[in-house]
Amino acid sequence: METERHMPYRNALVIQTGFVGDMVLTSPLLRALRNAAPEGRLTLLHDPRTEGIVRACPHLDERIVYRKRGEERGFRAGLRLVRRLRAARYDLVVSPHRSIRSGLLAFLSGAPRRIGFRHPSCSLFYTDVVDYNRWEGTFIRRKLRLLEPLGVEGADETPELYLAAEDREEARLLLGDAEVRPPYAVLAVGSAWPTKRWPAERFGELAALLAADGIASVAVGGPDEKDAGRRAAAIGPLADLTGRTGLGAVGALLEGAALFVGNDSGVLHMARAARTPAVALFGPTGPEQFAFDSLVRVVKSDEPCAPCSDHGGRECPRGAPVCLARISAARVKDEASALLRAAPEPADA
Repeated sequence: METERHMPYRNALVIQTGFVGDMVLTSPLLRALRNAAPEGRLTLLHDPRTEGIVRACPHLDERIVYRKRGEERGFRAGLRLVRRLRAARYDLVVSPHRSIRSGLLAFLSGAPRRIGFRHPSCSLFYTDVVDYNRWEGTFIRRKLRLLEPLGVEGADETPELYLAAEDREEARLLLGDAEVRPPYAVLAVGSAWPTKRWPAERFGELAALLAADGIASVAVGGPDEKDAGRRAAAIGPLADLTGRTGLGAVGALLEGAALFVGNDSGVLHMARAARTPAVALFGPTGPEQFAFDSLVRVVKSDEPCAPCSDHGGRECPRGAPVCLARISAARVKDEASALLRAAPEPADA
């Protein structure tokens, strides 16, 4: 049994209230924290949008869902959350999310040790501050650097996807209702930022090209992306599941898919974690910080102004977004075909 002297924590909290992609890219940090203190207690504070991909996480002892945009918004709700955090008596807080809110929660938790990134607005909330250099290493590598003050180095950077049995059952029923059989491709038609979205009609065109090769297509996305799903389905043969799936079920669909095609989005990182061959579409953002392996083919815009942003935006700086719109479905299909030819056969094939 490990002694307390060798334990980097007894009761730790990770604060990650970012988007789906942020959570997937945080999974190696959760795994490394669990491996560093198998007998310690580990809690995750997260946004409800990521519930479906962390509820089955084996590294966690507890989860706290923080509805910062809903009923827990405001002073009184914030005070209740702070009281809950203080009552838990954490001895360590790690915050991979660079925000004032996360830094303040870490500070107000009362934990004697708090680790976060150096940032002009929130460094003062932490006892240990780690430099964040966007030009050095990948997103995952930078997050893992938060563990260096604890003496944890060289952790595995492979992202994980946590799925529950009900996720796989939901996916099975959805495919059955849509009469979709393998092999199929999952097409993620949305992204959190409008400028990062390939036009919905292109996804429909791609579905028609894939169907000619005997590959069915399934469109996935949140409730806000139902219009994109309808527009894609009006162009090409695909099962439109936008707005109909939980996030865990999307993960299960990816797990059984022969191919993924999508924008720079959280679902892309889920596909990577599921080890699904993926074609990733990049326009205003660049792929350099993700260290994709041979299972990912990147299709980048040829526009001279791209990339122009770290995270994308609601409006193109040039007025009308053109960088993704000028990527043809034929070009994406060619990359998908090359990827599938190079991909290893499934183990049970």
